[in-house]
Amino acid sequence: MEIQLIFEQTIQRLLMFQDVIVQAPTGSGKTLAYILPLFTILMKKKKIWTKNEIGAVIIVPSRELAKQVGAVCKLFGNALSLSMRVLIGGKKGKYNSKTVPSLNAAVIIATPGRLQSLISCNSDFKKALKALEILIIDEADRYTDSSFKASMTEILQSLPKQRRTGLFSATQAKEMEEIVKFGLRNPIQITIANCGAVLDSVDSVETVSPNTLNNFYVVVKADQKLYLLIEFIRNHPKSKILIFFSTCQCVEYMEILRNFRRTGKSLMLCTDVLSRGIDVDNIDWVVQFDVPKQTSWFVHRAGRSARCGEVGNNVLFLTPEETAYIEFIEKYEKVSLIKMKANLKKNDDGAEQIRQHIVEMASKEREILECGTRAFMSFVESYVHHDCNVVCSPKDLDVIGYGHAYGLLRLPRMKEFHRNDLNEFKRSELNTSEIPYKNVEKEKRRQEKLLLLKTKDKSTQKAVRTQKKRLDTRQASKNSTRKRQHSETKENMDDLGSDFALLKKLKKGRLKKKEYDELMADSSC
Repeated sequence: MEIQLIFEQTIQRLLMFQDVIVQAPTGSGKTLAYILPLFTILMKKKKIWTKNEIGAVIIVPSRELAKQVGAVCKLFGNALSLSMRVLIGGKKGKYNSKTVPSLNAAVIIATPGRLQSLISCNSDFKKALKALEILIIDEADRYTDSSFKASMTEILQSLPKQRRTGLFSATQAKEMEEIVKFGLRNPIQITIANCGAVLDSVDSVETVSPNTLNNFYVVVKADQKLYLLIEFIRNHPKSKILIFFSTCQCVEYMEILRNFRRTGKSLMLCTDVLSRGIDVDNIDWVVQFDVPKQTSWFVHRAGRSARCGEVGNNVLFLTPEETAYIEFIEKYEKVSLIKMKANLKKNDDGAEQIRQHIVEMASKEREILECGTRAFMSFVESYVHHDCNVVCSPKDLDVIGYGHAYGLLRLPRMKEFHRNDLNEFKRSELNTSEIPYKNVEKEKRRQEKLLLLKTKDKSTQKAVRTQKKRLDTRQASKNSTRKRQHSETKENMDDLGSDFALLKKLKKGRLKKKEYDELMADSSC
């Protein structure tokens, strides 16, 4: 129903030369809803597009989504003999002023940063954009971020005004008016509800999640979080599970989940890069291990399940300090969450067993030790900068609990919690500097560096001792000189006092002039 509605509403409007702002649940077919009219518009305009003409531009926020949209466009482009290019960053030096003209095509799919750089560095590419018929901005709410604003402003100012523009997303940004000012003319706002209805405004939306998606939350202590995740995976052995973490370092570290047996049939660990538009078939469960950095990302994370009318599930892991986030999500993202029981026994020592197992692995392999520390630090830094500090304050973060969950041997020094009482952390007495790398070559290089540092340290200590000895000698000399000068000054003051006393006696008549001269002569000798 949602797919049919978005096709009917969007395609019709774009073909009628109208700009549109489309908000529809995740997995409702937004990509096809703009690709179909895009190729129709280009073919109606002309059958053959030359190399110096760009007829359509699709802007997407990530490289991964650009590749996915490009794969879909390629099917239509090949069938209609229309050229297309996917322009993304991350390939330093590949595109320069000489090669840019060859990148022109009838359809361009690009990330904002790459598109901005091509527009600013090459006049031929910018000139080719004058033929633009339609601009599509996918995941439109992302472009109000400070990281995208400058790029989007320059891009929109460089494009012709007489064009059709479509903005598509599952959620619309609060600052969308800024984008509207630059890129759209009298836009038609199309909002598809999860119930399959077309609403008049975004404010009328009851929820932006698909009606086939079940949203849950579970409350668990920080130190039991990883244990609960492992148990959850074990309890769903036949399910395809997608797990979201805050950072790449966390994803890298949580690969240790694969060391625990019976951890599921199909398991994928990812960051929020995968949360927008990326299609992964038949995801049964989405697990949000951490609170997303931006609240709107919750909807996009959850939307990786229940695609195209299929039934899906989403569960958010919260600590007792984060329970206010539930009401926050319901109010601002219009998503209702159902409580799920953790099903962990009170005296269950599973979390401690997991911690000890990870500590044991980290005690033998330096790679795990360093990876765990990096993951923990990146998680804390990400948590401090999320957009709902009012309900999930960094001050309430259970640093010790997360340290135990990550299986850390030592808590790293971080300004974010330098005032916290960390005495309850189970600190390992093992000398971490003695833990070797599993990789022999890497460990050899580390030992060479340590030896070099020790040699430098010895040289430094010797230099410090020599310098200290010089300073002590210099200070002793200064003290001796100062003492001698003080003694001479005191003697001079005594002589001056004696002379002054003789002068007073002379003035008062107690001493004759001849006697005074004799005494003064004696004192000067």
